[in-house]
Amino acid sequence: MTGTDPGIRGARTAAAKTLRELPGLVRAWPDHDRGMVFERRDAAGLLRAGRIDVEGRLRTLAYAEDPALPELSPQLLHQQSGSRLVVHRAGRRAVVISTDRVHKLLRAGRAARLADPRAARPFVRAGLRTPEVLDRSPSRLDLELLPGRALHDLGDAGLPGWQRLAELWPGVPRPEALPEHTGADEAKVLNRWYRQAHALGVLDTAGASPAGLGDAVGRVSALLCEPGDPPAASHRDLHDGQLLWDGTTLSLLDLDTAALAEPGLDLGNLAAHLDLARIQGRFGAAGHAQVGSILEDLGRELADESRLSVYYLASRLRLIFVHAFRPGAAQWLPAWASESIKLAASPTTAWTTRTTTGG
Repeated sequence: MTGTDPGIRGARTAAAKTLRELPGLVRAWPDHDRGMVFERRDAAGLLRAGRIDVEGRLRTLAYAEDPALPELSPQLLHQQSGSRLVVHRAGRRAVVISTDRVHKLLRAGRAARLADPRAARPFVRAGLRTPEVLDRSPSRLDLELLPGRALHDLGDAGLPGWQRLAELWPGVPRPEALPEHTGADEAKVLNRWYRQAHALGVLDTAGASPAGLGDAVGRVSALLCEPGDPPAASHRDLHDGQLLWDGTTLSLLDLDTAALAEPGLDLGNLAAHLDLARIQGRFGAAGHAQVGSILEDLGRELADESRLSVYYLASRLRLIFVHAFRPGAAQWLPAWASESIKLAASPTTAWTTRTTTGG
């Protein structure tokens, strides 16, 4: 895997320099071949979105405004006291949370394809709660605000929620009338993240050579494209931030990516995020081991070990490229990247190896 032409890549590292120097940075994403988009907190603590082009030029949008999102405005936030702008990805989407609902603001015509009831069916049938659609327009989707806190935020205190997941999740992976997402499709996602992070010059944060990461991506991608387990209903973006626990009910968010995929896709992604929580200090050793055991039991029940290994590694590598765009990653990302490259040397056994070396 050769990545992007060195001349083009050199021209684009200016964007990475601007990103590193941006005060109040919350997170950023690649913006195709145009550079990056970002979220930052301004001096007043307001969430501001903006863009950095490939030459490093910065443009910050006005608060709660975006020409591409027709229903995003400060007035929307003022309609109810306590409303908060929690996501603003310039030109793509924004999320406003009010007292009883979540407003998703999108480009004109994009809301119609979201929150298809068929996508929620396998998860509701298994016993998980999903948000009801309260209202919609061509560029806005209003969803029920569900109770509870994300397992991502609960850390060790979320163990009962993970135990509930172990009880419910085996009821999810069955054949459903959903779009198909194959191992080859997942390989394309992984390669796209690698190419964009490499081209935009952010991989310095990972402390590993782009060539070494590219080799790991190539090995895992080749295995993803091989025949695997039969496809079944999958969330496709399942991680600890998508699961809410209120002490009684486990809820699942963001079902817009639901698809027919190998069961190892969801379980591998969960395991990678669990190990990420450990290395970031959000999970203690005991809690990490307990939840790891839960995922191992689910894995034995639902998927082939070699496919779990490949999907776990794909998620682990993708997280390198995602977090290379975010502040604070330099504290832990080099160790994570080094361990990921090591695990990728034996990619079909990473699922069992991660119990002693991962996280």
